[in-house]
Amino acid sequence: MKSSNRFGCDLLVLSPHSDDAEIGLGGTLALFAHRGAKTWAVDLTQGELGTNATVPERWSEAESASAALGLTGRAQLELPDGFIDPADRLQVEVVVSVIRSLRPRWVVTAPEPYRHPDHVATPRLVAKACFMAQLLSLQPDPPVIGLWSGGASWPEPAEVWQVDTLLSVCPASEKPSLFFDISETWEIKKQALACYASQFDSGGDRRPTPINDPDFLLRIERRARNWGRRAGCDFAEAFQTESAPVLNGLPTGRWSE
Repeated sequence: MKSSNRFGCDLLVLSPHSDDAEIGLGGTLALFAHRGAKTWAVDLTQGELGTNATVPERWSEAESASAALGLTGRAQLELPDGFIDPADRLQVEVVVSVIRSLRPRWVVTAPEPYRHPDHVATPRLVAKACFMAQLLSLQPDPPVIGLWSGGASWPEPAEVWQVDTLLSVCPASEKPSLFFDISETWEIKKQALACYASQFDSGGDRRPTPINDPDFLLRIERRARNWGRRAGCDFAEAFQTESAPVLNGLPTGRWSE
């Protein structure tokens, strides 16, 4: 059942931690935003178990990155860091409420489902919530939300909502369903990543982590260049989806892979 409300945003990215959206699809977010699309990022947790930086420090960095990308809005939820669980009804209901409030056309989960247990669990949680958001009999209480002051206000939820497409960031070892050419927004993605000094900068008294290894950001660039070679451009980001496009004519752009 489709709500009669109009779409609230074009692209909603749901990620477990601040910086995950920028790592996974910062270039695509900037591309959409700079072409006038309504783009939202929602961080499921406050990242309270992170090795470096406090919760307020990480949120301040997320706000700076949101401004660099040109997002319409950004919010942070209070699901438990390290314990994202698609079998937890309360967690599903929180994400259902988010989907109904923002009323997205496309939902994307980021980063790729690899290594961190929250990264693996988030796509399953979001897929379940996207389905449950269609059920009128499920009406959860509004969740606690931290809202970026530089973005849009938080809208009231629709009774039900059905997204058009659910995607996830494609792992490097798997076959993408589609690419976005981010050649024109690659530098913006780098600017957004640079906002997260507490996570990517290993200087000072910060403890070593897999993502503040100097090679981590180089791997992100190599991946974007590799996807770009496959897509026929300089830099690209790749996504997977179980949905197939429905066309009523030839696409206006070039069809890659």
